[in-house]
Amino acid sequence: MQAIVIHEHGGPEVLQAAELPVPEPAPGEALIRVKAVSVNGFLDVSNRMGHVAFARYAFPHVLGSEHAGTVAALGPDSESEFSEGDDVVVSNRIACGACGNCSTGREEACLQLGVIGVTTPGAYAEYSLVPVDNLRRLPPEMSHIEASAMIVNGPLAQHQLDLADAKDGDWVLVQAAASASGSMALRAAQHRGCRVIAGSRQAWKRERLAELGADVVVDPTRADFPAAVNDATDGHGADVAIINIGDPDLWDKTIDSVGSRGRIVTSGAKFGERATFNARTFYERNQTIIGVRTANRESTERCWAQITSGLRPVVDEVFPLEKVADAHRRVEAGMNVGRVVLTVD
Repeated sequence: MQAIVIHEHGGPEVLQAAELPVPEPAPGEALIRVKAVSVNGFLDVSNRMGHVAFARYAFPHVLGSEHAGTVAALGPDSESEFSEGDDVVVSNRIACGACGNCSTGREEACLQLGVIGVTTPGAYAEYSLVPVDNLRRLPPEMSHIEASAMIVNGPLAQHQLDLADAKDGDWVLVQAAASASGSMALRAAQHRGCRVIAGSRQAWKRERLAELGADVVVDPTRADFPAAVNDATDGHGADVAIINIGDPDLWDKTIDSVGSRGRIVTSGAKFGERATFNARTFYERNQTIIGVRTANRESTERCWAQITSGLRPVVDEVFPLEKVADAHRRVEAGMNVGRVVLTVD
């Protein structure tokens, strides 16, 4: 099969075309004919550069975590509702199923969590090998491209908003709202009837966020950002804030923008790892910080059930697999609004 591999970590130039054997599915596994695969800024781009601490693989390695396609074959004695030829989308989490967190239904906190493309070979190829349990049926109203753009960030946004108890009419602040995860959080919040304040540093991205229907769009570099959020919410402040990056200044402004009993949800630490906050203000306002590593099976099912009522991701640009280096450059340069996707012929 044709594939894109890396033989070392580095820039986009390390992504090289290669011919590899088609993998053979073992019991409990499915061979997927890949149709579309997303370019994840962390699991793909940072992984390519060697910046993912939990990555486990030998070179050459195939990147590509979030993908959709058709079932080409099932492993021997695999019990599954799926058959060859079925259109599917693949969840990228591989939980051990045995640790204490898995046994309580919190598989997103699995102590041995694996990720397709990071701890196993990925989907920058004509075929991928995945656990049968990771398959979800592709809804007839959704394309492979849309599904690959949503299979990770959609359930993550669902989980973030659920844990934060975001309700119809709540004000939800989304930082870095033009990113793939941020734009999905915006869409998911809108879908449940929340009012969205979208933060983005770049003017052209703020224009795009306004086009996507954000109720308020604000530049987070403004010194008066918390005051702007307070004014937009008639002095109430945000009920929920989603921040998936670790920039300390942005954390300060986010915490100051959240009102009494506000909930701050974080699922990332790009651009920094440590943030400080005023402890007195924090406890006086009864605020909460919630860390969410990824989605789980329950949030995936809840998210997928909303597709029929119109929930969709924001797809930025689509590249053929052979243009994967250009796709990585676009994401690395921060030129995307939403998810960049690769198609595999």
